Amino acid sequence: MLNLMIVDDEPIIHKGLINIIEKGSTPCSEIVCAYDGVEALEKMRDYKPDLVITDIQMPEMNGLELIAEAKNRELCNRFILLTGFDHTEYLRKAIRCQVIDYLLKPINKVELYDVLANVSIEIMGTASTRPSAGEKDAAFVRLENSSPLSRNVEKIIQYIHKNYALELSLDQIAEHVYLHPNYISSLFRKETGITFIHYVHLYRIQKAKQLMANKQEMSFHQIAEKVGYENVRHFFSIFKKYCGLTPGEYRSRQH
Repeated sequence: MLNLMIVDDEPIIHKGLINIIEKGSTPCSEIVCAYDGVEALEKMRDYKPDLVITDIQMPEMNGLELIAEAKNRELCNRFILLTGFDHTEYLRKAIRCQVIDYLLKPINKVELYDVLANVSIEIMGTASTRPSAGEKDAAFVRLENSSPLSRNVEKIIQYIHKNYALELSLDQIAEHVYLHPNYISSLFRKETGITFIHYVHLYRIQKAKQLMANKQEMSFHQIAEKVGYENVRHFFSIFKKYCGLTPGEYRSRQH
């Protein structure tokens, strides 16, 4: 599950973002809004968001100042900057703040869904590979305020990450974790906010995007097989459903 905070001084932006997020297949479990940086910092202390989407230009405290202060107080480490101005200086500052992404108004819902999906996979995937004491890396430290996953769900996620290129089913997972398939389905959705198959598709699509970016010579048939889809038409259908673009459209935007 993903605890999301939206920070913007325009109520219409709050409403629009919430509408986009709720209509999409997003892993957000709860959304909290704030109208400026000061209010956001106050709410962060109790809410502990996994991700904050913040406007840059706001009264009292702008988005860049909010990010710096929130990180300093260790309230949140994942941010998306939102702005109506495509200024190079803003982009440079965003890079220096190490934000996850920089989105322009009006919001492109495909880009937003993509970011939310990737963040949720990072949270669940990293939490499922927890290092032992003394081996914590920066990625795990960022998750310490997130709700912990049970050992069974961690094992399921590890199994998906290791075997995503193969045919996966709840029956296979059941044999791996020694639990009934129906219980696994209920447990996974309860702890992650999405279904088992939803997570499998998200992870496979993430891997497909990496192949498109790094292996330009690979055909879509080859990519589909590499990430677990024997039928390329099924791959195209799933990719379009979760990304809002066909694989061809997505690849063309990478150049």
